[in-house]
Amino acid sequence: MQIVIFKSSKNKSSSYKMNGMFFLSLFILLVGLSTFLLTSSVYFYGYKTGYNELSEDRKNDIAKYKKEINLIKIENKNKMDFFSKKLVSISAQMQTINALGNKIAEIAKIDKKDFNFKRPKYIGGINKVSIEFEYDSKFDKYLDSILSELSDKQDDLNYTSKIVNNLEMKEQFFPMGFPSEKGYISSTYGDRVNPISKKQHFHKGIDIAYKLETDIVSLAAGKVIFSGKKYGYGNLVIIDHLNGYTTKYAHNNRNLVKEGETVKKGQLIAKMGSTGHSTGPHIHLEVLKNNKNINPNKFIHYKEKFSNKE
Repeated sequence: MQIVIFKSSKNKSSSYKMNGMFFLSLFILLVGLSTFLLTSSVYFYGYKTGYNELSEDRKNDIAKYKKEINLIKIENKNKMDFFSKKLVSISAQMQTINALGNKIAEIAKIDKKDFNFKRPKYIGGINKVSIEFEYDSKFDKYLDSILSELSDKQDDLNYTSKIVNNLEMKEQFFPMGFPSEKGYISSTYGDRVNPISKKQHFHKGIDIAYKLETDIVSLAAGKVIFSGKKYGYGNLVIIDHLNGYTTKYAHNNRNLVKEGETVKKGQLIAKMGSTGHSTGPHIHLEVLKNNKNINPNKFIHYKEKFSNKE
């Protein structure tokens, strides 16, 4: 197959012969090139469009993540502010515990080598622990240190409680306070003129006068070792306080406890009277230490430190 091409120029004509296979190959090449160019154009257009859309999606995702991160930061900051305020409150409470513990330690006369509240962990301010924590700070370790210190304070308070309970128990058996509901001291401890015999003699106790049937209470817990009548004393109650102390309550109108009975501190034991050698309603109070009379005056004016009166 031959293809003839005529070309006319300046009233001249020329002709070219082209082999059919060559023409077919050229045609196919042109069609392929056109197809390639068209396909490439479509591809690059689609790539560019897809890239732009994907880029916009990524931008939107990044904006979304930034917003979420900012919300998390705000939430964490709020939490940090909350915990910081809590720590300030805990610190204040710990300082109160320290103050109370030191006061109790001083009252109880606890050895400072074995017991010390004066180690507070303050929060905020100059030379004090900061309450502003960064996200990469050792906040957990700080909280652990606070918990550890609180645990130490709890141990200290438990130790103090045992000492105070022991002191309170001792005070329960230690004679103190006024033996009558009301009254006044009408005769003191020591040498005096006996109102009955009118002779000089040693007064082994103190007399507290008031109205007949006024309540008489025990100065301390203990066991009643005598309750009955005795010459000169009239109706008499004697209480052993199990620590070397003994108290006597005489001239009662009537005794309200029996021998062998256990009594509490401040318990009603008798009613004021004028039995025995007496010139009027009063209570004769004696305090003995290891069976020797001592001046009761310091015991009736002794101020309790730990015992709670009901």
